Amino acid sequence: MDTGLRKLQVPLFFVLAYAITWSVQIPAYLFAHSRGQNLDNESNLLHLLALFGGNLDPGFALVFLTFSFSFGPSVAGIVVTALFHGRAGLKNLFRRAVRVRIPARWIAIIVLVPLGLSLASVLLGYAISGFAPLRYSFVVPLGMAIPFLVSMIVFTGMAEEFGWRGYALPQLQRTRTAEKASWILGFAWGLWHLPSNMLLPLLRNELTIPMAVTVLLGLTFGAVGWTIVLTWIYNSTGSLFWIIVLHGLSNTIQSYVVLSSGNYTAQVIFGVLPWAIALWVLKRYGADTLTRVPPAAAEPVASGAPPRLS
Repeated sequence: MDTGLRKLQVPLFFVLAYAITWSVQIPAYLFAHSRGQNLDNESNLLHLLALFGGNLDPGFALVFLTFSFSFGPSVAGIVVTALFHGRAGLKNLFRRAVRVRIPARWIAIIVLVPLGLSLASVLLGYAISGFAPLRYSFVVPLGMAIPFLVSMIVFTGMAEEFGWRGYALPQLQRTRTAEKASWILGFAWGLWHLPSNMLLPLLRNELTIPMAVTVLLGLTFGAVGWTIVLTWIYNSTGSLFWIIVLHGLSNTIQSYVVLSSGNYTAQVIFGVLPWAIALWVLKRYGADTLTRVPPAAAEPVASGAPPRLS
């Protein structure tokens, strides 16, 4: 394929990821708002159970299903991989998506990182708020924790990560350091969340312009820090499977530990706290690959495979 066309593949991915997602999300949010409904992670599990029970309004059910299964980033990643890398590229992508065997210490890190960030966010929020009592009210009942985790792995992890870490990160790292690739991807990932984080509050008159600007800056800055952490884990394991699991697990733990605490300060802290880990990773491993593997010895990422540790 012409070199000039190949240079367009990453911009094309981002355009498709945004277009597929936003063209579905924005009308869905407007429709849900008109019906007094929410379309967030926690509410969507309840909608799904109501759908299985035959208790969801048919009109809203259609909107909900379209919204849930749009899978914008992952569809974009698979489409662009097929267009520019063909069958070999798709084979490589799906091989990384089923790479389950990784060193046990990395599985521990994948579990402990979101748990540690959530607990630290609540403790810091508790202290900053003057030690006001935490009144937990679980957004999703504890008895539904496993179904909620599965739904998060499918509807956030699988819906996004074939694109973000499966396609975009390896491609960006072909010509950039891991840190620079993470800044680009993190900024794009943060902006991609704009409708889900800002549209409904704006419709409800819950956001002023200064607040919206603060949310925008926090969203993008926080997403970059979390992306650096994810790049470190992905480059160190080569496993898209575990990134998908981590994405869903993080959303689940955040819901039960942070969102259910009712502490707004903790929620803000959770958005930026990944930078504590990101700065440690940058200092310990350096910006080139975010791993112990020196750039000259790293496995090429041109095929989509990142450098890996043993």
